[in-house]
Amino acid sequence: MKNLVSIKLDLKNSVVPVLWLCLLATAVESAEPLSTNSQVGTQEASPGTPAINWDAYPESTALPELLKLKNGTTVKTPEDWMKRRRPELQELIQREMFGYLPAAQPFTATVTKMVPDALAGKATLKEISLNFTQLPPEAPEIRLALWIPNRHPAGKIPVFLTLNYCGNANVTTDPQTTIHTDRYCSKKEWIGQRGGQADFWCVEQVIDRGYAFATYHESDTKADKNEWTDGLFPYLKSDQVPAGSQPATIALWAWGLLRCVDQLAQEPQLDPRRICLLGHSRRGKTVLFAAAMDERIALVVPHQSGTGGMALSRENNQETVERINRVFPHWFCGEFKKFGGNEPRIPFDQHAVASLVAPRLLLDTEGDQDAWANFPRSLETLKAIDPVWKLLGKTGLVGSGLITSVTEIQPGKVGELLQLRLPEKHTLTNEFWTGILNYADLMLPKSTTP
Repeated sequence: MKNLVSIKLDLKNSVVPVLWLCLLATAVESAEPLSTNSQVGTQEASPGTPAINWDAYPESTALPELLKLKNGTTVKTPEDWMKRRRPELQELIQREMFGYLPAAQPFTATVTKMVPDALAGKATLKEISLNFTQLPPEAPEIRLALWIPNRHPAGKIPVFLTLNYCGNANVTTDPQTTIHTDRYCSKKEWIGQRGGQADFWCVEQVIDRGYAFATYHESDTKADKNEWTDGLFPYLKSDQVPAGSQPATIALWAWGLLRCVDQLAQEPQLDPRRICLLGHSRRGKTVLFAAAMDERIALVVPHQSGTGGMALSRENNQETVERINRVFPHWFCGEFKKFGGNEPRIPFDQHAVASLVAPRLLLDTEGDQDAWANFPRSLETLKAIDPVWKLLGKTGLVGSGLITSVTEIQPGKVGELLQLRLPEKHTLTNEFWTGILNYADLMLPKSTTP
């Protein structure tokens, strides 16, 4: 093992978009600041919060228009979209669904372990601890694991960043990955074990294709449960944000991913123009939100993300907004609870979230046996956002936008928007990875020189 190396991130000179957007005047000014952490996940209004003014949320079964500003002006140019409409939608989805994404925090990155012959010599493993220097010392760090291929094409290396739910050692059977047992994991039998999801993340397959693979354990930022004293929430919540719009679990997970992006963009072997996010199910919702908020993400793969991800909330005959908020009250902010049973009153839909990825790459991967994820409504999302890509001068959808075999990923047959639907259940397999990597090979920008 090499000596520990500390690197301090310089946020002043990094290309980091402003993620902490100002609250619009439409936010409830009299809402009380969050007084107890549990209020974020509760369905009832917090003390002091006025009753809902439904006049501000008119009912509409039609999808809200993307190419129209809040004042009714039509979006006609790329500048209109990027400088005016996009910020409006970012504000809206944070205030009403995810909670406000906290501001970036400076951190010191310490390489705690370096293994040059990981994965039977195929990769170099770097384990990196991100310690946030302006937060109290007891604030948890993010522990990032990064595998870099030892053999790869000339030039800087693209990377896939993922969010895992039972620890970094769980994504591979490699015995050199450090096991941590001090974080929450819903699958208790995997705590202290390695490789429980090795055939899910397929790290060696990614490495063999010339891509780096990075991951962090979601519980570093927030455990997947309706409790609000763990992780980074106590340190990142803001008294300037109404209780109902405090960052909920998905927003905190996304925040952690973007701090990992801060670090990956500084890694000398990696290509900062080819950072890709992939997440499954609830983590698919997370990567979609992260990519919507940060233009550094070149490709996002919200795999089987369902309700709250790629699937439209209106006319959703699978998981409803009421059900997802009742069963998982901690995923979305308090304001989103009011739309349970009131989906036509949501002032946006999931096409608004997905549209914020434009003009970058969005690959929606689905299993045709995974009805709960509602892949037909995810395809409708792709169709609804296609005009945004075309406004920005991109191809967007080619044909129906749907392919059902990885062999169909060929030049001229796919665009920046695509649904890959395979005969699978709610899982991630090597065949999905083959399609994802084929798409990345075809659509990502070419390598830059070291």
